Amino acid sequence: MIVSRPILKNWRNFRHVDVNLRERQFLVGPNASGKSNLLDVFRFLRDIAKPEGGSLQKAVKSRGGVSKIRSLAARRDPEIIVEIYLANSPDEEPVWHYAIGLKQETQGYRQPILSFERVSQGNKKLLDRPDSQDKEDPERLKQTFLEQVNTNAQFRLSP
Repeated sequence: MIVSRPILKNWRNFRHVDVNLRERQFLVGPNASGKSNLLDVFRFLRDIAKPEGGSLQKAVKSRGGVSKIRSLAARRDPEIIVEIYLANSPDEEPVWHYAIGLKQETQGYRQPILSFERVSQGNKKLLDRPDSQDKEDPERLKQTFLEQVNTNAQFRLSP
């Protein structure tokens, strides 16, 4: 399985990125043009999903907070969006789609919170947050679904 298409909005120095990837990709450009920032989105997703203690809060904090991740051009629309499509090969339709939207709390500790989280397999939507439980307990939006062990059994136990 390969990442066939990342879509980014307000990620680091990018206002918008939507690129189809192949099995081998080369990033070329002058210093400070965003090559490392583009690659960092993959490290960010890895840091969220690490089996030994990954988390949304740690991944954001290790990058200096939401204000360091969010594009400076994102003043009017501050939401950060990361979408990833996974396919068996670059020439096939994506099998999986994962997307998260991040914002910052408007009060208190100004922690990162999910504005949405979605998972699809083919045309079948498996997860669409916030859901009714998130609305009852907004603290849940400080964690991805993967982090919530009591709710993610269908993903952990699938073959």
